[in-house]
Amino acid sequence: MVIKEYSLKDLTTAYFQKKSQLYRSGGYRHAKYLRRNFEDYQAHFFAFLMDVNVCLLPVYIWVIEFLLILCGLIPPNFFDLLFYIMYALLFVVSVLLLPIFSARCKGQSIGYVFTDLKLVKKNKEEASALKVIFRQMIGFGIPLMVFGFFFQTFGIVLWWLVNGLVALLTPCQQTLVDLFFNTVTVREPITNIRFEQEVKEEIKADVTPIDLHIRSNYSDDASNDVEEIFKEAKQLGMETISITDHNCARANAAASRFAPLYGIQYIPGVEIDAQYRSTRIRILGYYIDWSHEIFDDLERESLMREKKMSIERVQRFEKLAKVKIDTRSIMENSRFQTITPTDITNMVFNNAQVRSMPLVKKYVDAYEPKEAMRRFRKDVFGKNGPCYVHCTYPAAKEIIQAIHEAGGIAILASWHLDSISDDLIEEIMRLGMDGIECFSPDIREETMASTIRIAQKYKAFISCGSDYHGTTKPDRHLGITNCPAKALPLVRILTKAA
Repeated sequence: MVIKEYSLKDLTTAYFQKKSQLYRSGGYRHAKYLRRNFEDYQAHFFAFLMDVNVCLLPVYIWVIEFLLILCGLIPPNFFDLLFYIMYALLFVVSVLLLPIFSARCKGQSIGYVFTDLKLVKKNKEEASALKVIFRQMIGFGIPLMVFGFFFQTFGIVLWWLVNGLVALLTPCQQTLVDLFFNTVTVREPITNIRFEQEVKEEIKADVTPIDLHIRSNYSDDASNDVEEIFKEAKQLGMETISITDHNCARANAAASRFAPLYGIQYIPGVEIDAQYRSTRIRILGYYIDWSHEIFDDLERESLMREKKMSIERVQRFEKLAKVKIDTRSIMENSRFQTITPTDITNMVFNNAQVRSMPLVKKYVDAYEPKEAMRRFRKDVFGKNGPCYVHCTYPAAKEIIQAIHEAGGIAILASWHLDSISDDLIEEIMRLGMDGIECFSPDIREETMASTIRIAQKYKAFISCGSDYHGTTKPDRHLGITNCPAKALPLVRILTKAA
């Protein structure tokens, strides 16, 4: 396999462009405002010190030259010339290069790159390049030159102290210039960016042309917008897709407009939480009239249910850990105004004081960070955990009837089918279910085989889906449904059901 060699400049440019794309396509929702805690103050201060030292490099060089003059290694008559050269370089670095670098890196100065911080608009969306340049020039370079020229070191230090005091007093550590430009510094969400072309080719080789289980950023845990999904589907050569957002049908309006533009068959879809007896399931609805009022009602009920669960979850954790959670802060970072177990886990592990508590410390000491967080979340918030919140979902039969009422076809989603017995699946099918999602990365091969047998027994539709979430679940890829080529004719029956 031939692998193209890229220069460091090419890779660096591609890296920041990809980070920016991921941020704009939904990553901004996971960015965190800086708060009044030691770790955030430390990161912000270290980033500032790094930028200061980069800007003062010409001064450091001039100091060395001055020492060489004192030592007689450079003639004294060069003193004035070297000083003006130093001042010109200081202007170039602090007033021009730093702002331009920050704009090219999409809101990241050199210090921000190393501390994973990012300069953005107040609503956490990316700031324009022009705004970043002017903010850095007026907030950093120009005061350094002007105060340094007229008031020497005292003026520069005073300016930095005033800004530091303002950052301490504002909720999100904004400086005077941030308040003027309406910008703010955030912690970037963690991204895993890879450049291996051969990996992409291997993934493309396994793509099935039909994917009927995709989430857009209308879901609370997915990142890509509707057009980005169509662009990727087109690049992969897919023929039929369906966007099935979690308890939300609103993406279908945009998707139906993009489908003819990209030459892809689109099946309007949705995925709805439901319950049969005590078992939680998910039901996919295809060919639905997405404008039907039933979907507005279901979405509203879902948001109210999740918000109520969030409040109870927080109360239980506060009682268990004997700490007070900054609910407002977490809510601000949630587009759907909910607080999930993952949100609380991230808060716990990002707070040094809480992390040192016995409840959390045993995980920190025993496992590497990612595994520690996973086990903590499962033990504390999982079923039978002290902060587990039980929820009652709409009856499966009611959801099936609602989908039928909206002109759709009801399909049992593959979510958690590994843990549901064949007998129970058959009972659910007898409620009026029209088919089963038999092929998915969510389930084992044995489950795929058994669900195919059940679907054939009830003369039901067979579906396949990737459960693609975009960047929030990097292990899921568009079109990777685990559906073998010989089973595609079975799935195509569903794509021609309209």
